[in-house]
Amino acid sequence: MMETVNTKRKLIDLRGPVFETLSREARSRGVSLKRYIETVLEEDAARHRPASSAGVHDAGILGLIGVAKHIVASADPNDDRLQYILSK
Repeated sequence: MMETVNTKRKLIDLRGPVFETLSREARSRGVSLKRYIETVLEEDAARHRPASSAGVHDAGILGLIGVAKHIVASADPNDDRLQYILSK
């Protein structure tokens, strides 16, 4: 059964050497080129995806959390207002 939840289709262009390298690797693994490329992209995205925070899985919210992390890291840890906001 094909997974269709949150699946997006996208036509992409690959340069010749990239196509040949990916094709060779897919063959060596015994999978189709399409499946191999999907797997490579999914693994790369998983490495760059922000960690789930307190059960939050919405990409938009997690993106906002990621944006705020660098601000919080440089903020005054004794700032009561900041601590109150972070506790929510």
